[in-house]
Amino acid sequence: MPSNASTAASPSLTRTGFKAGAAFARSVVVGGLLALLLGAGAFAWYLVRFNGPGMSAAHAGGVGAVLAMLASPPLLVAMSLMLYVPLYLMIGVKQGHARALQQVVRAHGQTISLRLASAIAGRIEAMPRTYGALQRVPEWLTVETLSRQLAPVLGESKALSRAIGFVLARLPLSDMVAHWQQTQGEFGAAAAGAEDPALRTMLGQRIGDALQDAATPSRTIWWIAVAAHAALAAVGFYLTR
Repeated sequence: MPSNASTAASPSLTRTGFKAGAAFARSVVVGGLLALLLGAGAFAWYLVRFNGPGMSAAHAGGVGAVLAMLASPPLLVAMSLMLYVPLYLMIGVKQGHARALQQVVRAHGQTISLRLASAIAGRIEAMPRTYGALQRVPEWLTVETLSRQLAPVLGESKALSRAIGFVLARLPLSDMVAHWQQTQGEFGAAAAGAEDPALRTMLGQRIGDALQDAATPSRTIWWIAVAAHAALAAVGFYLTR
């Protein structure tokens, strides 16, 4: 029977999941609008440029015009500009995942950090204290297994699974396990299965740092894409002037 804490936590995570879904949808919509307005708009504007004085060879008509266009740098620019339509969409999806994760971390970052550190530490402590066995710990720590383990306490949601996946992708588990094993050798190994406060503290700090990064998604990728897009359009304008 679930505890009161877990019962209270699940609806809260459910509400956070809806907020995360809304944040994801907003970013995807922004990506779609940029794909339509900037991506498709710049491509359409550039196609009109093919009728300008810079593309006189294309006015001849017939096969000669087609060959002239295929062999021209302006056509390569046109194809590159077309690629920005799916690029803006992909960036929108990527930013959507980041914004959704931001909602989860802001609402439940501390709880996830503590519970996840405890779950990972428990699995490490339960492993045999041999080098080969401990180095296999990252193989046993997957998003699915940890999500199932934390479900009775934190509930089940895609947003929580994304948070766990984000942490595992950025947690240097192999190095941390090796450091912990060395510490155990220097200060005397605790009994197998016994809780190690130092291990939990180390994991909590690393997980907290990873979640803090997740709580501050960057817009840099948008600015890079727009700047590169503008530069490419400027090159196209020069070639078809």
